[in-house]
Amino acid sequence: MGSEKQFWNLLRDKLPINKMYRVENKVTKGMPDVHYIHNGRSGWIELKYLDKFPKNRISSGLKLNQMYWAADHFKNGGASWVLIRIGRDFIALVNAGYVDLLYNRPSRPDFLKFCTFYKKGNMTNEDWSELATTIVG
Repeated sequence: MGSEKQFWNLLRDKLPINKMYRVENKVTKGMPDVHYIHNGRSGWIELKYLDKFPKNRISSGLKLNQMYWAADHFKNGGASWVLIRIGRDFIALVNAGYVDLLYNRPSRPDFLKFCTFYKKGNMTNEDWSELATTIVG
């Protein structure tokens, strides 16, 4: 059993990005969980945690206001991502340009097609570096 908070703790320890801040914003609905800055590049990451891989359609838990926030930020040139952990052995990164598809509960094959990064199994240090490079790219 895991949680979004445990996922955040894992990221904080493993993801090689210079600065990441957990944000709890009660005023702006939909603002992502994490703000990052790395070598002059910054952006936002919405974290999602699912206990297990859904059998049919991927219901990420992304809320409508989160989808709108990410899509608007992306449309205006900002970097924004949804980072999903499923169980203890799958991580997927979705660019905000695809949040509408993610929100609409895609099939597993469609989900994997629009993931910018995904890894099944334990993440190695090289995997964490690849994920960080993809995020701050």
